[in-house]
Amino acid sequence: MIAPTTVTRAETFLWYQARPELQLGVAHLWKQNALRYLASMRLAPEGAKTLSISVSAGVQGIGTGNPGYALTAEKNFALANGDRLNAYAGVGLRSNESHGHPLWGVRYNWKNGLGVGLQDDGHDRHPFVTYGRGSHFGGVYLIESKSLGIMIGRRW
Repeated sequence: MIAPTTVTRAETFLWYQARPELQLGVAHLWKQNALRYLASMRLAPEGAKTLSISVSAGVQGIGTGNPGYALTAEKNFALANGDRLNAYAGVGLRSNESHGHPLWGVRYNWKNGLGVGLQDDGHDRHPFVTYGRGSHFGGVYLIESKSLGIMIGRRW
């Protein structure tokens, strides 16, 4: 993520999926030259009529680099036309605050790889547009609904 007008200016994320329900990673904050360790564990898998439940530790707040923790519930919907809809909600705690925040997000993906969404980290809302093809993806975020961030990535 490249976001020159934010506190971190740029963030690099590297994730490893150790098991289907466990991901481990590291984030590098460029301006601060700091590392944040990342982990995400799915406690309950998603069912036809049930939500998945996950806990995570990592970066709370795009462009801030604040460490934090979250508990979320998520649901994916495969639509009849081949498009997909994803929604999640939960609670997050930043390590520099003594109270939780509601977290939520929604994303719509067309079958051609284009996606749009909105993410709320408990402080700010971040609309985004993404495009993915094969193992490559990219997109733009409007961090705090005002600062442009460019995201590029690859999955192996």
